[in-house]
Parts: sequence; structure tokens; C-alpha cells
Amino acid sequence: MKRFLSYLAATSGVVVVVVAVVGLMMCERREKVVPTDSFTELAQAGDERESPDQRPQVEVLNGCGVSGVAALTHAYLRRFGFDVVNVENAAAFDYEETIVIDRGGDEQVARRLARIIGTENVIRQVRPDLMLQVTVILGADYEDLNPYGEIEP
Repeated sequence: MKRFLSYLAATSGVVVVVVAVVGLMMCERREKVVPTDSFTELAQAGDERESPDQRPQVEVLNGCGVSGVAALTHAYLRRFGFDVVNVENAAAFDYEETIVIDRGGDEQVARRLARIIGTENVIRQVRPDLMLQVTVILGADYEDLNPYGEIEP
């Protein structure tokens, strides 16, 4: 019995060290993945990170009719810490310019998102019933936006 207890004590110490090292490696890896100018970095106070449930919820609507536009913007916004909860077509495909709509009443969030994607068109239409903070409607100017500047022709 003594032999078993001493073996257990010796191996449990090794397990604790391995778990701690793996945990540190995962934290370092996560730090490197987040873009430095992401919403999380812009919005954080001190060294505290926002939890996933505090990220602004966004919907991306395709208002120009070009296939794949909303999906690419969805991926781009997620890299910057936005929680994209809906991606679909807008009611019409006749939007000449991209519009960012403040739905939650915090215009700073909408302006931050607009700056990240590269537009100045921000309007306020608060709709608590939608349960999201921002709507992005992509217009015919989508090629001028930042998500598309990263794509090589």
C-alpha cells in the first residue's frame, strides 16, 4: 500500500506540471491569434478580456446580390471579435453603398465596426426586438471595403 501511495504522489505531481505547461501554451497561442486591432483589443479595459457572451452581436446582409459577399464579411468580422449571428440576403439588392446600422443603442459599437470594415455610413435604427447590436448591409461598393482589400486579384 505504501508503494502505491508513493507512486500516486509522484505521478500526480507530474500530471499537474504537464497540465500547467499545456495551459500556458494554449493561452500564448490564443494571444497570438487575436488581431491587435480587434474589437476585443479596442474595447478592453486594462488586461481583462471580454467573455464571448459580451461580444457585439451582428447580422450581415447581402444588399448587392453578389454571391459570397456576406460570407466573406462574416469571416472578417469574426476575426475582430464580433459575434456574427445572422448572414443572409437583404430584402433588396439595390444598395449602392454599404450601411452599418446601430440596432442596440450603442453607436460606438456601430462606428467601430464601420471603421474596421472601411465605411463611414452609420445610421441609427434601434430595434431591441432583433436582439443584436449592429446590422451591416453590404452594397455595390463592397470591393472598396477592407475585407476585400486582403484578397489578391
